[in-house]
Amino acid sequence: MNWLPNLRSLPKAVFGGCLLSGLPGLVQAVDISERLVDLGNKPAESGNRDISLNVWDLQAFDGKIYIGMGSTSADSGPHPVWAFGHAASRWDQAPETVVGQEAIELYRVIDDRLYIPAADPKGSATEASKFYRRGLDGKWTHFFSTRAFHMAHIRDLALEDGLLIGVGNSRWPHHVVRAKPGAVAVPLVVVDIMQDSDREMLEFQSAISLVPPTEGGSVDIDTSQRNRMANWFFSTFRLHDGLYASTRWLNWAPDSPEPPEQYAGQTQLPPQVPPFPAVVRWDSGVKEWVAPDPSTLDRLVPESPDRNTRLVLWPYKPALFGELWFAPFRSRSLSRTESREAYNQSADFVVKPANGPGLRVVLPESGALGEAVLVYEGRLYVLANARMSDGKYRVFVYALDQDDARVGRMDPDTGVEVDAWREVLNFRSSNLARSFARIDDTWYFGLGVAHGEPVGKAGTLLRYTAGNGG
Repeated sequence: MNWLPNLRSLPKAVFGGCLLSGLPGLVQAVDISERLVDLGNKPAESGNRDISLNVWDLQAFDGKIYIGMGSTSADSGPHPVWAFGHAASRWDQAPETVVGQEAIELYRVIDDRLYIPAADPKGSATEASKFYRRGLDGKWTHFFSTRAFHMAHIRDLALEDGLLIGVGNSRWPHHVVRAKPGAVAVPLVVVDIMQDSDREMLEFQSAISLVPPTEGGSVDIDTSQRNRMANWFFSTFRLHDGLYASTRWLNWAPDSPEPPEQYAGQTQLPPQVPPFPAVVRWDSGVKEWVAPDPSTLDRLVPESPDRNTRLVLWPYKPALFGELWFAPFRSRSLSRTESREAYNQSADFVVKPANGPGLRVVLPESGALGEAVLVYEGRLYVLANARMSDGKYRVFVYALDQDDARVGRMDPDTGVEVDAWREVLNFRSSNLARSFARIDDTWYFGLGVAHGEPVGKAGTLLRYTAGNGG
């Protein structure tokens, strides 16, 4: 089944594909196809194949570019942590460490430290595995909880209220009687104190309450059941009013599907759903995730029943910029028949104001889908891929000034008015670009491969330095 959105069917942008130098305030973008430098393919050298070659994330940290790779759907791993030195213009002679995980799906910089969430244990790692942290000395430490949480996946990390919070899922997360939390937290000060310890730590605690409702008690039936159904997480992110985490129910499906019984075919599900909690909000009062009443938050993605509504959508490193929230979405599937083809695939790109639903963004190149965003020196940059008729890609980087990241520049048909985007560069590629990073005037691009496409140069790291030919 072809579940990917048809990029070429998106509405045509006002400029028919590119920004024109004759228009006020706009400049001709640079085609850097012949100026890219191939820095090698560490995922392939590390033995990865097919979907595991994707460079899921590039993270600039401490003068280096760190790359993510692997697949929890293909059971790859363990994985080396490779870093490319920007100033030295070379890879480290050896990986900084090897993580016992099926994938490095993303990196997080928290309190000036680099972290890797424990996506799925591999090799000697167990379900107690929670995350890896790079110390000030460049050495990595593996942090464990006790096994009591039965959490096999930590997909993302965030810091709030002095707590380092990991979200993912446990075994049987929605079990009515024996549900285990899909989110844990540990005081950051404890992690700092035990920074050289690779042992199980008792200080981890549940970050979501699964307490059954009690008559006359503090937990009512609706609150208890919303929390229980929210107890399966994929990412953390900040909206205008606080910290959130996405759940397995974030998708394109209507809030009130017809017939309403379509989700109630399994006896373990609560009777009052739908709607299921697509997100949870961090509550600093109780220091836990709380599934909000569905009427208190606008949709993050447009209702799109024409797409595969069974897919789980999760925002990949979104950014609050100006008055707006910009979010590339990737997909997962909990169905065995779709899990591999849906794994971390490009799904959508939306913009959301503080008050109002998310709108799908149409970029100046009408067929381009936003893949990743970063904020650098007061501008928002978007990496986008447009599939061409010959099966190859045209990769774009667009910039948005902060003055244009406001509600007044939003458009119901294109998300943001198309002329607000400035095309910075583009290049032709056999593969889509999954991730990007920037240090000074140098851009780095990590190539990937969509499900069912030729592997090509997936896993390659490319570099372009503005002004000197690469």
